[in-house]
Amino acid sequence: MGAGMTFVKCLFSPIILPFQAFRIYVLGCLGVYFERLGRCLCCGICICCNCTYKDKSFPANSRSIGRWQGKSAQQIDKEIKWKRIKDISAKGSHQGAKLFSGKVEPSDICQGQLGNCWLMSACACLANQEGAIEQVFLTKELTGYGKYKLQLYDGIKKKWQTVVVDDWIPCSAATGRPMFAKTNDDNAAWVLLLEKAMAKFKGSYAALDGGSTLWALEALTGDYVFKFKEEPSRKHAGLVWLRYDLVHPKKKDEEAMLAPTKDELSSNELFETMIFYKRRRSVLAASTGNGNDSQNTNGIVHGHAYAIVNVKQVDDFRMVQLMNPWGTFEWQGAWSDRSPLWRQYPKVAKAVDHTAEDDGTFWMEFKDFQKYFKCLDFCMRTTGWEDLRINIYEEHPCCGPCWGCITGCSKFWCCCLGCRALLCAKKKQQFERAPQGCCAGCIAKYGS
Repeated sequence: MGAGMTFVKCLFSPIILPFQAFRIYVLGCLGVYFERLGRCLCCGICICCNCTYKDKSFPANSRSIGRWQGKSAQQIDKEIKWKRIKDISAKGSHQGAKLFSGKVEPSDICQGQLGNCWLMSACACLANQEGAIEQVFLTKELTGYGKYKLQLYDGIKKKWQTVVVDDWIPCSAATGRPMFAKTNDDNAAWVLLLEKAMAKFKGSYAALDGGSTLWALEALTGDYVFKFKEEPSRKHAGLVWLRYDLVHPKKKDEEAMLAPTKDELSSNELFETMIFYKRRRSVLAASTGNGNDSQNTNGIVHGHAYAIVNVKQVDDFRMVQLMNPWGTFEWQGAWSDRSPLWRQYPKVAKAVDHTAEDDGTFWMEFKDFQKYFKCLDFCMRTTGWEDLRINIYEEHPCCGPCWGCITGCSKFWCCCLGCRALLCAKKKQQFERAPQGCCAGCIAKYGS
């Protein structure tokens, strides 16, 4: 942002800030109540008669599942029973189920019987950023009518596309639990609905069986993405990390491709780049390359995608925190949850706020990270007014939106969220190298 533009924004801030606070929180609050009123008037009779929305273009049968595990349509219909979200929730009603049950957390996500760790990893990455997942949902709360609107970015058309889904979820006929994506909070429905919207966007649930975390991050954010892969250098002998850009085909039924660039990073430069982009609230993910996810080495699953939760340097230790979208099954080597190194180096444990839990989240040293992970995905998050969303507190149906308006306005003014969105907004569309020298040392020490 140029100095001139910053001056103009500061000059007009007495007008811009009140307008944005009113637009985001006051109009957001009123919008929720008006939407509820509209649903009561238009859909109230249907809900009372148990006649809810059913998506005919993506029906609750084998057609929407697609070619899954080589099974016939008859086998799929026999093994899968479709249930509404209210029947899956812990309390078995819409009083128990919520779209967002409290704060969105990476631990909400649990992969099911689809090889879509690439999507779950992208969701886990975004769940670390306040408001990132909520931005995907145009429908802000669970509805009795069962109709939900989400927005996904179409990289081919270069624009957002609204995806409408119903709340019928494929479940196991044997257990009654969701067959594919699950959530550790039985009352949070966002994971199930987001997976269903992506399945419709791609054509079927089976189409999610294998994919690109990079593509998922772009589809969920609309932001600039790029990848680094460990490969032989094109300039000199030895291995380096080569940058690739995501390139979309002209037709939707063709897969996106990776185009190599001239950017090469050494191992040290890569670590500095990871911290540099984490400080700028970018999203990072990592994958172990080729292999079968039924195999692992020291707890690191082959052919699997992980979310990078944090990157930190403490003294001479360069640490990376990752999350397995399975919600379990963690690294078993140095700095694993029960490693004696945590007791040996209490300063490191305190600096990274280490806790030993079987939640799929773990720390490992960067030198070990490089041995197992060969691909890194980066998503340069757009920041600004898009970061600010009203929390309607679904657990309090009547007064929740009002309370969200009050707390949102308080944070907007008292915590300087409005000033940050006004003056620190950014939208990057190109790769930026991390600073070198003393600046890099400061980033490594104080970053994240």
